[in-house]
Amino acid sequence: MENQEETVQIHIRSLDKTVDFPVRSSSPCKRCKGTGIKDKKPCPICCGSGSIKMLDCIRCNGTKQIENGLKCNICKGEGTISEAKTNEFLQARQFCEEFQKKPAKTILICLACLIVLGACSFFISSYLFVDLRMIQSLNIYVPLLLGLGAGFYVLVTLHKMHVGSYLPAPKKFMISAAVIALGIAAIAIPGPVAGRYHWMESEAKEIISEALAEDNLSCQSVKVSSHDGNDYHGIATISDGDKIKIIIHYKKVEETSREIGYSIEVEPVE
Repeated sequence: MENQEETVQIHIRSLDKTVDFPVRSSSPCKRCKGTGIKDKKPCPICCGSGSIKMLDCIRCNGTKQIENGLKCNICKGEGTISEAKTNEFLQARQFCEEFQKKPAKTILICLACLIVLGACSFFISSYLFVDLRMIQSLNIYVPLLLGLGAGFYVLVTLHKMHVGSYLPAPKKFMISAAVIALGIAAIAIPGPVAGRYHWMESEAKEIISEALAEDNLSCQSVKVSSHDGNDYHGIATISDGDKIKIIIHYKKVEETSREIGYSIEVEPVE
């Protein structure tokens, strides 16, 4: 009786069926030491089998080359890739195929993520540029988590495009570099550049409005132009149209168990 060839079953979503892939070689998984378990979960390197199973590359079918005789960029010219890498490639390839059919959806989501990154950076920078202790504030946590989530989605999308796309490596690199540059700009421009005084301006506006309430006036806006240590210089626009120069004094005071201690005073400049 002939020995049956070992195979691995992998579900291909685009075909909506399970395909048997012949195993070309197998070796014990060093990550889980052959147990198939890592951190109480199936080992992601060997797919829980305890051994690294090498299959024919799904891109070049084991020939090591693609069109025009170029070295296959999926298996790096080896002709085989692991079961885990095959699964990763299939998932990424499915994503790329869906992107080709409906690119607008993914592009709009990525643009929305970049906008969220900018808004979160704007909000966080307005606190941290005044007082680094604000990193402990609950006001920082929500935009920080939103920003991390938005950035993670963009990076995962880039990774899927890089793994599953048939584009040449230089084009992949250029696309990735352009998206990362946009991400850096989305963080830097609204945040450290434009948002560094936003929180201080909002606090000063509220203080001035409370002081002018008895005269039926309010502060329309405060624009900080510079700061010297904990003194912030700016101009306040009053509801009657007057503009006054102000100095905002920020002082750190003793912290409580739940709140970060600080005080803000606004002084008009003659």
